[in-house]
Amino acid sequence: MANEEKKQLTLGIVGGGQGGLEMLKIFSDSDQVKVVYMVDREVKAPGMVEAKAREVKQETDLVAAVKSHRTDFIIEATGSPKVQEIIEENRNPQTELISAKGSLMFYNVLNESRKKTNKHVSGQIGTISEEIIVSTKTIKSALGGITQVALNLEMLAINAAIEAARAGEKGRSFAVVAEAVKCTAEEAKTLLESIESVNNDNSLMSNQLEELLEELH
Repeated sequence: MANEEKKQLTLGIVGGGQGGLEMLKIFSDSDQVKVVYMVDREVKAPGMVEAKAREVKQETDLVAAVKSHRTDFIIEATGSPKVQEIIEENRNPQTELISAKGSLMFYNVLNESRKKTNKHVSGQIGTISEEIIVSTKTIKSALGGITQVALNLEMLAINAAIEAARAGEKGRSFAVVAEAVKCTAEEAKTLLESIESVNNDNSLMSNQLEELLEELH
């Protein structure tokens, strides 16, 4: 029997202040929860502005919003006993009410967990970034030696070709060797370009990791 897709929980948020804003950000990023609406009398409240940006319905009439939207949960984020009382009187019996204290506790626990996760991830990214930097420096140092070898081979091929031309018929076999040396020099240059490309990618990756670290902090 095929696994049934898990039903997405629905949520309404009452209060567009800082608390409601944080709840909106947390739950809007979840695949398991859908924020259906946010209520606040002030349409310019930070939570209401964010709700509009996230295409979450904004309501200014608390009673009408609670009655018209049958969500699984309502978060009361204002901390007002009067607001909580209004929600209790008008909510659907099947809708669970999460009080301001409950939502604050949830936020604090989640925020602490997020900080610990970010710290752990930051440590891992920092270690990887350092390893990439060391690797990049090592490759860069090796590239200098490879470049010199390629140049030496190229000069050797040129000198060998000149000597083969001077020797005429007797230098034919020498010319074959000179051509082989030239091909080797060209292959070395191609390899050098490939390594330089990889090294540049490493440098770019290191910069991206540093930017990610800044975002996590």
